[in-house]
Amino acid sequence: MDESLKVPGSVPRGWPEFKNTMSYSTDTSKAGVADLKRFYDAGFSYLERNLNQTRCLAIDIETTGLNPEEDKIVSVGVVEFDAERVYLPTAKHWLVNPGELSDTSVVIHGITHSDVSAAPRINSIMPELLDAMSGRLCVVHYRAMEREFFRKLGFHLWSEPWLFPVIDTFALEASCLTHSQRWYNRLLGKPLPSLRLPDTRQRYNLPEYENHNALVDAIATAELLQAQIQKWKLANHAVKELCL
Repeated sequence: MDESLKVPGSVPRGWPEFKNTMSYSTDTSKAGVADLKRFYDAGFSYLERNLNQTRCLAIDIETTGLNPEEDKIVSVGVVEFDAERVYLPTAKHWLVNPGELSDTSVVIHGITHSDVSAAPRINSIMPELLDAMSGRLCVVHYRAMEREFFRKLGFHLWSEPWLFPVIDTFALEASCLTHSQRWYNRLLGKPLPSLRLPDTRQRYNLPEYENHNALVDAIATAELLQAQIQKWKLANHAVKELCL
């Protein structure tokens, strides 16, 4: 990949300083505050490494809808990986009781009322999730979902916006394809192909997986970044230049 390729971020690049803006809660008895503090205290040292030196964590969520102001997380899937290997023994999948499910969301992800009736609330899984994420470069496909739902969740749980650096394979694919387009296609505004996770994987000849399962989609995202690293020669690219 040409060194001039940058993925535009939606938040300031000063992530190491960002955690210093977090006030946490002055109420030390508030549930989960210590877990959040440990997460931020672990820092973002991976930003100073290259991709081939970095242990990553792919994350995917399923929700009751697309509006983080109204909808809730219903499942979370994570798996660790690096540029060459997906560490399947580290995979974790949590069902979460959101309080209610819409008929539309049940059709999309197949998680039913009976599935979540005995599941824990989101706050109960947070210590384990934060521990899995601590010190790991998080990777998602289409950050507008995970970032906004997690940001809103932070306000709900800790009265803080829960934000952290991510590599977004959706945005990375868009940037790589735009960068590789011939100049006349860019001039004519030729649209990019579909950037949906299944369609993007197909361009890399990756296997077809079931959609809308948080753990399967996390694994699919991990494999996609590995393929992008190989195709676009990203292994020696600085993590901080690709994070959003």
